[in-house]
Amino acid sequence: MAVHTSSTTSKTGMLGTIAARSVLTALGAAGLIVGAFLAFVQDIVGTRLSWSIFYRASVTETDSFFRTVGAVMIALGLVALVGLAMHSGWLTRIAGVLGIVGVVLVGIGVYRAPGGQTLDVGLWICLAGSALALIGGFFGVPRRGVVTVPKATPTTVPEDATTAPSS
Repeated sequence: MAVHTSSTTSKTGMLGTIAARSVLTALGAAGLIVGAFLAFVQDIVGTRLSWSIFYRASVTETDSFFRTVGAVMIALGLVALVGLAMHSGWLTRIAGVLGIVGVVLVGIGVYRAPGGQTLDVGLWICLAGSALALIGGFFGVPRRGVVTVPKATPTTVPEDATTAPSS
């Protein structure tokens, strides 16, 4: 039995794909994590902004780190980095999409809340990081295909079958 390994991409192309995925995911995770420590709304940093902004139109601060928008963004950045361990990149894409959804929900909550607040730089950095993580997730690691071909068996043709019939 013979085993043939075939690949649809060259080694240079595979290294380029892996490098693009790693760099985009790392930059995306860095954007999510760093942006969480910057101002989101009214000079409230993301690690102090209550996660109730996701579902309620109220901009409030909290002392509990684990109940903040920043903690959610940091967790999504870490999930994006863990997604590098998978071949397909689906976990990185999910982290990127959830980051974008989180930014949109914060934006909706801020614009619905009374007071005319504006979005600050931290939220925009989280949005950019989420977009980079999403794009990086589409660069999956190419897999090599292994095809097993059975060995050919020799066949013999009878002697009388090779001669033409005489008429």
